[in-house]
Amino acid sequence: MVIQYPSAYERTRSKPYGETFRCPGGELCLDFCNTGQGARGARQVEWISDYGELLIWLHAASAINAKQAATLRATAGRSPEAAHRVWARAIAFREALARVLIANAQERKPSSEDVQAIQSEYARALRYARLAPAEEGYRWVIDAEAEELDAALQPIVESALSLMTSPRMARLRRCGNATCFWLFIDETKNCSRRWCEMASCGNVMKVRRHRARIRKK
Repeated sequence: MVIQYPSAYERTRSKPYGETFRCPGGELCLDFCNTGQGARGARQVEWISDYGELLIWLHAASAINAKQAATLRATAGRSPEAAHRVWARAIAFREALARVLIANAQERKPSSEDVQAIQSEYARALRYARLAPAEEGYRWVIDAEAEELDAALQPIVESALSLMTSPRMARLRRCGNATCFWLFIDETKNCSRRWCEMASCGNVMKVRRHRARIRKK
C-alpha cells in the first residue's frame, strides 16, 4: 500500500500563506516573497505574524526539517524578544527582496539600499550554510545542528542569491494584475505566462477587460 502524505497546501490551507503552496512561484525565495501579498494589499494583513509562523512556513516549504524546526522553536521559547527581532528582520528582508525582484521584472533599477539589505543578510546567513552533495555536484544547506534563531533565514537567503545570480532571472515575472504582487518563474516555452494563476487573477482581468469594452460601446 502506498501512503499518500498531505501536500504542503493541504497542511497549511487554514493559514493565509497556504496560498503560496497552492500557487508556487518556482523558487523558495519567491514563495517567501509571495507571503507578503496580504501586507502589500489594501487590508495590509501580515500572513506570517511571528517567528513561530515563520518556522511553520519553512517546514511546510521543506526548507527545514521537523527536527530543525523543533530546535529553533525551543530556542525561540527561551528568548522570545530575540525571536521577535529575527522575525522582524525576516519580514524586512522579504520586502527588500520583493522590491528588488519586482523592479527587475519590470525592467527598473532597484534601490541600492534594498540591494545592500540583501547582501547584509547573506553575510549573516553564510555561517549557517554547509555544503551537501547534490545530483550535479554540491549545494548549500542549513547547518543541521544550528540552534541560533538566525539560522532560519539561511535557506531563504541562499535561494534568493542563487536565483539572482542565475539565468533564471530572465524568466522572473510579476502577475499582470496591478493589485497582485505574486512573483513567479515563467516556465512556458515562449515565455507567455502573465498571471499568477489563470483561475484567479487571469479571470479577474478578463472580466475587467470585457466590462471595459461594454462601457465603450
